[in-house]
Amino acid sequence: MRKFVGLLLITVFMWSCEDVVELDLNNADPRLVIDASIELEEDGTTVAQVLLSRTADFYTEENPLVEGAVVTVSDDQGNNYILTDVGFGLYSAEIITAEDGVSYTLRIEDGNDIYTATEQLVRTSPLIEVEQEIVTGFGDDVLKLTAFYNDPPGLGNYYLFEYLDPLNEQVDVGDDEFLDGNTSPTIFFFEDFEAGDLATFRSKGIDQECYNFYRKLLDQSGEGSGGGPFSTPPATVRGNIINSTNPERYPFGYFRVSEVFTLEYTIQPTD
Repeated sequence: MRKFVGLLLITVFMWSCEDVVELDLNNADPRLVIDASIELEEDGTTVAQVLLSRTADFYTEENPLVEGAVVTVSDDQGNNYILTDVGFGLYSAEIITAEDGVSYTLRIEDGNDIYTATEQLVRTSPLIEVEQEIVTGFGDDVLKLTAFYNDPPGLGNYYLFEYLDPLNEQVDVGDDEFLDGNTSPTIFFFEDFEAGDLATFRSKGIDQECYNFYRKLLDQSGEGSGGGPFSTPPATVRGNIINSTNPERYPFGYFRVSEVFTLEYTIQPTD
């Protein structure tokens, strides 16, 4: 797949002429890439969103977005929700508030394939404050923003953190293996920033399997890279979604059900 092949072009010099030979890197069948979530916001609203794209050959700059799929979410209480195709590969619906202990099943019909995954709500801790610092010694000044949260006592808490401002978008994950029960940080670094810009931090509850998925995905795509972990195809990182029609044609991506907390911060002047 395109971001994970070593060599793009071979330049052959012969008889003082330069020819460019394109390698045939379009051998793999396209796979569905699924970024799916149900998120319980602080105000009690719950939104289900699914972004669908498809892997492409190496020479295609962006993954094709998938429209026309049939996407539904059902729960074990007998409720069924149809997500609306709003275009650009995005499917969305507001649903009844996500509840503890209820299983939610994602179902996607894409052509002749049916993809499914089932998850329950994972709670998380709110972000409480942000500290700002300028780090020097690397050439240009780098802005360091640290958001803090109180990890509850007891091992087994996992976190998905998102950061967004007008110039940056980053994702990180955390766990409480060494910070159990303490005030804990999530840290982001930026070279491009503007004083006065509004920065948004989001903390999302995930389980260990989801943590392992994002950890591998971030290692593969490069931590701190813009656009989030799904900005490049997730190669062979398999998630919790199965192709129930044809298991060998498994998709890439993940379905999660997360409690979400948001904290906004205005970037301060650095002089």
